[in-house]
Amino acid sequence: MSVAAVISLAPVLWTVSTSFKNQLEAQQYPPSLLPQRVKLSNYTDLFTDSDFHAAALTSIIVTICVTALVLLIAFPCAYALVRLNAYGSKLVLLLIALAQTVPAIVVLIPLYSTVAKLHLYDTRTALVLVYTGLLIPFSTLVLMGFIRSVPVEIEDAALVDGCGRLKVLLWIVLPMARPALATAAVFTAIYSWNEFLIAAVLGGERARPLTVLISHFVSQKTILWGPMTAAVSLVLLPVVVAVILLQRQLVAGLTAGATKG
Repeated sequence: MSVAAVISLAPVLWTVSTSFKNQLEAQQYPPSLLPQRVKLSNYTDLFTDSDFHAAALTSIIVTICVTALVLLIAFPCAYALVRLNAYGSKLVLLLIALAQTVPAIVVLIPLYSTVAKLHLYDTRTALVLVYTGLLIPFSTLVLMGFIRSVPVEIEDAALVDGCGRLKVLLWIVLPMARPALATAAVFTAIYSWNEFLIAAVLGGERARPLTVLISHFVSQKTILWGPMTAAVSLVLLPVVVAVILLQRQLVAGLTAGATKG
């Protein structure tokens, strides 16, 4: 596990190290493990760049909106598929499973055509709607697996006491589903934050997230290694912080709470 951790962290550490190097040192061979002279201007220039500010704002807004919409739709959908046994629920579940097998690049041209016809090209709304549609199936499957583990007797007792289905969903299932919701939220946020292909096609100058902005450091003549790796390091930072803060929700209590008491 230690060897695997070193192999996995090596590219990240190398990226962070390169972000403190100047252009000459970043391109030298053999490369140096640590920067010989720390260059902080790679970061300070980004913080004063209006394009970076706009891209960061787009990434933040899109990630928050997509995560909220996905959880708001996927959670009641997962509960209905597990508990209600409504007519056509098996067909819906099959379609959700099939949606997971279709890569986004397959539907990229139809998505672009639809977004253009709706006059949503180069808008954050387009990114939010597309990401939400792509991520609902995965989050629904994750939440369905957890809801199945919740004893149905708890819900039956609440129904006998006079609670309706909506109150059972909000007052009984929702508090116990926090670990599953945290898991779905983390995966949804990471995808929305890191996605590049769809954003590069559907976004222009006004709706350009950080992942697309980073690609602009690569030109036909050169690669600005210092600014590019500095931007990559800043993009990685929120993901790392979010996983660390939600680690307790992700790991602990996955099976606790449903049968206690």
